[in-house]
Amino acid sequence: MADDDIEIGEEIEVDVVLDADGNAVGAVVDDIVVATGPEGSIVDETIDILDADGTVLLEDETVSVYDADAQLISKEETVAIALDSE
Repeated sequence: MADDDIEIGEEIEVDVVLDADGNAVGAVVDDIVVATGPEGSIVDETIDILDADGTVLLEDETVSVYDADAQLISKEETVAIALDSE
């Protein structure tokens, strides 16, 4: 990697939640994005919980910043819960 190059990678994992009859009742989506450069890395992980219709019920996002020695500098977590609109 050159001195000013930034590498970005993403991994998405989807787990379908089934009821006792094998019907899909929801899903959990884990999306991780990592950006790494000579001065450190940023990791953005978002976990979404969806119902059977694909509506997001809960979103948990964590952003972590690491220095060049892989030491954690800061970490921020945000949780959003869908409110019933009825």
